[in-house]
Amino acid sequence: MRSEFTIAITGDTMMARRVSVSSEERFLSLVNILRNADVAYTHLETLIHDYEGPEVYPAAEGGFTWMRSPRFITEELKWMGFNMMSHASNHCMDYSYGGLLSTLKALDEAGLAHAGTGSHLGEAREPVYLDTGQGRVALVSMCSSFSGWARAGETRRDVKGRPGLNPLRFYYAVDSDTMETLKQLAIKFGWWISEVGGVWLFNPAGLHNTVYKFVESNEPGIHTLAEDEDVQGNLRSISDAKRQADLVLVHVHNHEWDPEKGLHAPPKFIIDFAKVCVDAGADVFIGEGSHTPLRGLEIYKNKPIFYDPGDFIQMNNTVTRLPADFYSRVKFGLKVPAWEATTADAFDARSSLPPPHNPPGGYYSSPVAGAVIAVCSFAPRGLTELKLYPFTIVNEPRSQSGLPMLAEGDLARSIIEHLKELSSEFSTEIKFRNGIGFVKLCALPLG
Repeated sequence: MRSEFTIAITGDTMMARRVSVSSEERFLSLVNILRNADVAYTHLETLIHDYEGPEVYPAAEGGFTWMRSPRFITEELKWMGFNMMSHASNHCMDYSYGGLLSTLKALDEAGLAHAGTGSHLGEAREPVYLDTGQGRVALVSMCSSFSGWARAGETRRDVKGRPGLNPLRFYYAVDSDTMETLKQLAIKFGWWISEVGGVWLFNPAGLHNTVYKFVESNEPGIHTLAEDEDVQGNLRSISDAKRQADLVLVHVHNHEWDPEKGLHAPPKFIIDFAKVCVDAGADVFIGEGSHTPLRGLEIYKNKPIFYDPGDFIQMNNTVTRLPADFYSRVKFGLKVPAWEATTADAFDARSSLPPPHNPPGGYYSSPVAGAVIAVCSFAPRGLTELKLYPFTIVNEPRSQSGLPMLAEGDLARSIIEHLKELSSEFSTEIKFRNGIGFVKLCALPLG
């Protein structure tokens, strides 16, 4: 790294429409923040295809909305200033292998650096590099929330690998009483139960590759632990990236939460894994996907850990087509027969669905509707400044929904104060000044 280097970090981007046509001043001010950074990062939680092509079929299981973006979104992303993005998520296989490979091709042709998915596990797990005039940045991307078949497969000498995402699987450590309850419930449901080397495996009858893994713990309650195979594989990628780049970003898309604290709190395995990644060489850790929309941030060894900076662009209610499976999921809210329903009918029906019993309120149940763009400034000696630009997302009308707008006044303050409260459990101090949040950093060593 030659001198000061800035990275702008955003959360989920689900883009289905052009944004470059907008003349909204608060949106354009937000775009300028991205353009002024050396690296502008987002998480691309969609697929790029035209609903047809080799193997482009809607998967039997999608991320609730089967995501699709027109090919022009690569132009829109570049117009906004984005040049680096993660892609491992529960939506990356919404249109099967064909949808994924079409997306990878579109990103490559646009010259957008991307990581987290690939034609086999080695490709999905490897770092991607972005060279700039100020230095070289690497990104490793993975996902913990996905259908089993979406996981990329390793290539062997005799069998080729499988397209998919870079996984960070996890399992549960439970006390003896909980373990006994699980066993009895599984027996009542007619599930297959095995014990192998102290690990208990539960799976529905006949589905021996759909496994729920538990270990018995002396600690009371229920805890989550990351699968060591995935931890070690990703740490190797981070270590490689650290030796090949000036700065390393690590991303994990996760929908899990702490069941005792609620949706706003990251699960234990993510908190533990984030620190292990920093120890292995990550300069920035980015968790996202909770749709809370915000989670706290932590400064660990003067490296920022974002447990979720919040969704950035949310246009999942204006995709142009949906598979039959979506209409089946929302059929109780449809006012016409499913075979007659349109996409507008389907989205109307989804918006009328009752909230879930758990987590209370479901997604977007936060008392404050807002998120942040985090701008990290680095010098050769490390992180020197961390600014948080608050913004909110337009919700109505549907035709304009999903567009981020820089927050001002009391709303800006409330977003930063909310993030300050969420970050307090990590002993992170945030000050609100001139419409922006400033994070107190660790003292840097002299020299």
